[in-house]
Amino acid sequence: MDRLVITDAMWTGWMGKLLYVPLLNVLVLLYVYIPGSDLGIAIVVLTILIRLVLYPSYKTSIKSQRDIQKIQPYIEKIKEQYKDDKKKQSEEVMRVYKEHNVNLFASCLPLIIQLPIIFALYRVFFAGLTTESLAHLYSWFPNAPIELHTTFLAFTNWQPAMIDLTERSIFLAIFAGLSQFFQSWITNRYQKKARAANSDNSVFSKMMGGPMMLYIFPVITLVIAWTLPAALGLYWATTTLTMAVQQIIIYHSLAKQEQKVIEATQRAEDEPENQN
Repeated sequence: MDRLVITDAMWTGWMGKLLYVPLLNVLVLLYVYIPGSDLGIAIVVLTILIRLVLYPSYKTSIKSQRDIQKIQPYIEKIKEQYKDDKKKQSEEVMRVYKEHNVNLFASCLPLIIQLPIIFALYRVFFAGLTTESLAHLYSWFPNAPIELHTTFLAFTNWQPAMIDLTERSIFLAIFAGLSQFFQSWITNRYQKKARAANSDNSVFSKMMGGPMMLYIFPVITLVIAWTLPAALGLYWATTTLTMAVQQIIIYHSLAKQEQKVIEATQRAEDEPENQN
């Protein structure tokens, strides 16, 4: 299959020095020192490490999206009330954002920060899994390998389980699709709870929590992953499952924080009554 090539100019340019080369070095380091010297396992571990590094920004993004969803009923009322006065509508909407301390850019900025890293991982996994790429390892790299073996699960010595990461794999494409379905189901579940709690019946919320997100995205993921090298299908599945786990942790954490606020507010309201 045709392969995207990371040229020498890409490796030595600012993007290469800042992202491609460091990511390649970490990947090969994991490949060398993880027992079994399996490039697929190295990809899984590197992907999880990247998601852990990005966790704070991901949490900020989800929290901001949740805050926006909470005030959506107020926004819908304002749009209906001032539908004939766009200027007043904008002013009232901005007032609601300010009163609830909601920053629209807070939900987008973390995602923008993640994009260059995700793009760099894509390029490295797509075109950097070759022995020629080892020329870009740092001079001080310990125990640099002579070549990269790109067969995933080769240590099993079981032919049906062994996958060439540079070629397409229907099994990893299906795995990526199922992973996307699981994450979509997690997102849909928590968004339904949030919409019910905040009476958010906006068209956008219904669309994002409906069949399109739950069923169509996984199918699209499967089709795209089937057209790409197996390394990217493995990366896609790993990052999606990791994000799903992170979502569960974040939503539980936010729910606990909100419950504490509710309990504290309730106690504050009950104290004057008790004193009387």
